[in-house]
Amino acid sequence: MVIVDFAPLITRLLAAALVGYLLGSIPFAYLVARWKGVDIFATGSRRAGTANVFWHVGRRRGMMVFACDVLKGAAAVYVAWMFGHHELLGLVAGAAAIAGHWKSIFTGFKGGDGMVVLVGVSLAYLNWFVLIGIVVGIVLVLLFRRSVFRSSIGIFVGYGAMLAINQFIGHRGWEIMFGLTALALVVITHNILTHADHKPEAVPAAIDPDLLIADIPEVHTEAAGLSEDAILRQVIPQDDEAEPDRPTH
Repeated sequence: MVIVDFAPLITRLLAAALVGYLLGSIPFAYLVARWKGVDIFATGSRRAGTANVFWHVGRRRGMMVFACDVLKGAAAVYVAWMFGHHELLGLVAGAAAIAGHWKSIFTGFKGGDGMVVLVGVSLAYLNWFVLIGIVVGIVLVLLFRRSVFRSSIGIFVGYGAMLAINQFIGHRGWEIMFGLTALALVVITHNILTHADHKPEAVPAAIDPDLLIADIPEVHTEAAGLSEDAILRQVIPQDDEAEPDRPTH
């Protein structure tokens, strides 16, 4: 009897997870970048997220990706509620949407950090202190925009502010706040781990610092027609070229 009672809930949870994953997998950052002829996985941080599009593709396109990623996170929660207004369904769908953003089935299981999708999942619950936490997080992201951990800092402080406000006003619904905070901690952990081996952006081949002079054929050709003294005069300024000859006495 217990299994029979839980069977409908398990079915709805699986459906919510599937829908959330498919919605989260929609690669808006990849599509918007390709629209401009840019491969987002070969640009900037090589992540399909709002920040990479904003800084390396275009400001307006970055804001477009932000709006779309927020929308897909919120949509995952709303669609899950259609299976039954159960808070657990919304959290499962939200977690699946973030996983889909990390490993999109449409881009060979590559994606972004999932921070903006988390914002969309949180906004679906429409609590005013959630809005305050999100604003605080965005401000922190902008202040630490030069750090690879800017999103983690913003999420950590923003969701910390949500919990503090919830505690201060004695608001009920702790299960929702704990669920969202748990999702935030998972996203932060994923972000830190994936940035642990973060590599700097590739230097264009035209100015490759590792390219030795000896590897450039043109240098050999030019040097072959010069004497040793001529080469030294080009590299080291001579005294007689630096200043006029002084009269001898």
